[in-house]
Amino acid sequence: MRKGFWHQVIGNERGTVLAFVAVSLVALLGMAGLALDSGRAYVARAELSRAVDAAALGGAAALRQSQADAEQRIQALAKANGVDPALLNYSFSVNAEGENTVSVSASEIVPTTFMRVLGRNQVGVVAAAEATVPPLDLVLVLDQSGSIAREGAWDDLQNASKDFIDNFSESIDQVGLVSFQVRAGQHVPLSQPFRANVRAAIDAMTSVGDTNTGEGLRVGKETLINGPTRNRSVQVVVFFTDGRPTAFRGNIGGEDRVAAVSTRITGNVRGYFDNPDALPMDRLARADGCAWVSSCFGMTENTVRTRGKANGRRQAGQIRGANIYLFTIGLGNPNNPDPILTPDMDYLRELANEDGITDPSQPQGSAYFAPTAAELDDVFRAVAQDILVRLSK
Repeated sequence: MRKGFWHQVIGNERGTVLAFVAVSLVALLGMAGLALDSGRAYVARAELSRAVDAAALGGAAALRQSQADAEQRIQALAKANGVDPALLNYSFSVNAEGENTVSVSASEIVPTTFMRVLGRNQVGVVAAAEATVPPLDLVLVLDQSGSIAREGAWDDLQNASKDFIDNFSESIDQVGLVSFQVRAGQHVPLSQPFRANVRAAIDAMTSVGDTNTGEGLRVGKETLINGPTRNRSVQVVVFFTDGRPTAFRGNIGGEDRVAAVSTRITGNVRGYFDNPDALPMDRLARADGCAWVSSCFGMTENTVRTRGKANGRRQAGQIRGANIYLFTIGLGNPNNPDPILTPDMDYLRELANEDGITDPSQPQGSAYFAPTAAELDDVFRAVAQDILVRLSK
């Protein structure tokens, strides 16, 4: 009887152990399945997030062309990252700061393998991203001096600069236009929409007169600073010139005047000009005094050229000091036998603060060079692309 008793006890224990092992195996398989299937879900979510992030950023970059372009870009980037565009949800809106935004989300069902033991056949993963389209406030500053027409480049400049503004969105960006010769003038204030007004103003301009670099930069700066800029906008001045400064504005003989010299070295000052803000921009200004003399109020030809460059540097420093990016474009034959007629690209790099060469603490722009008028369109397009790439970062 005792033997039967122990046999029963042992049999009962074996049954309990087997039951315990069976339950434990289910639990262990469930935990292992949870770890493995959760890992698969994590990888799936990471891939989905990568696709959604890329789609949102790409859509934001393309929104400047149109919403249709943005939608196509979103779908293409999702597909390129292995996500069916049909899984996407996206929308376009404006946030409280007035910035355009692109929101993209997607969800995906990941089938389970081991977790089925626990009765769970699938796991849902979700990813969402929002990209902001920073508004751009840009002023285009064009040299309209007579040397551009003399070199046969005026039509090319007009066409390239009109094409340039087409790269920016009339519903997102603001653009203004300034030009300079003996003085500078604002043709179009910072505004939206802008294309029709800027195009008409460029068509109405003529190529004549001097190269007052400092005044062009000053009026470009004031057009931005005094304009209706947005708090979160990226502010940019794009400055074009075909030559070295030949004029400056300052205290000349105790009066606010402009002094100018010829494009070529002559040994003389072309003269000084009263009432700078009233000087003509559609024809060559006539000197009010010191016409073609070697010295005027102690100024020589070299003094005028030097002060012209100094004014440009000072105004460029104020532009960058206001957290405005400055991009410069130079046109001219680098192999011209007359050194004074070759483009001063070192000066333009200083103005742009390219690679921080002037002040590493200030915004760093870029200087571009077009050796011929035929290359102006490509150069202006490269500047626009540079600006748009920076905006999309």
